[in-house]
Amino acid sequence: MKKINLLLVSILTIVTFSLLKSPVLADGYTPYGPHIPEDTGLVDGMVFNIVAVITYLFGIASIGVSKILSNKID
Repeated sequence: MKKINLLLVSILTIVTFSLLKSPVLADGYTPYGPHIPEDTGLVDGMVFNIVAVITYLFGIASIGVSKILSNKID
């Protein structure tokens, strides 16, 4: 019974969504020119992310080493 209900609900959902969507007509005749993306500096951001991850991992590793050395001293 649950499988039938699940099937009916999924079919009803698909039918509802297909009836409620509006058609989108795309034409190229607009007074606006094509979109030209501006340089956002994502390459510099990627370098920053790589350096940030390396620094984070180095910090975690140094904390781990300090805990190991602290346990050996005590």
